[in-house]
Amino acid sequence: GSTARDYFMLERNFLSHSRLALLLSLLASSVLLRARLPGPDRPEGHETHPNFGLGIPMASLEVAAAFVVIGVGYWEYDSGVRDMRARRAFLLSSEPHLVIMGLVAAVISTMCIVFLARDGDIG
Repeated sequence: GSTARDYFMLERNFLSHSRLALLLSLLASSVLLRARLPGPDRPEGHETHPNFGLGIPMASLEVAAAFVVIGVGYWEYDSGVRDMRARRAFLLSSEPHLVIMGLVAAVISTMCIVFLARDGDIG
């Protein structure tokens, strides 16, 4: 009963980490390709915008965040499986996982702000 539920919870969490990593890598590739959903309706002098050259550093940061998410997800999955094999009563989440995922969330939030400011939608 509870062992199967805990195992499926660990798998579901790892799949959520994988989905987040896939979305981050997709976002990185769209930044590199300068792809946009509504279309490329940019003004004439968009190459002279001060944030125009940020594509490669931002995409590199997103790819690094994707690898970190995969690593942290696997680490959390592995530690949970070891806890289950040791027959611990409760599977506890570790503090480093929370801190690292908090940093990844901060990177994602910063990227959103940079994307909005870069397109001139705010400020």
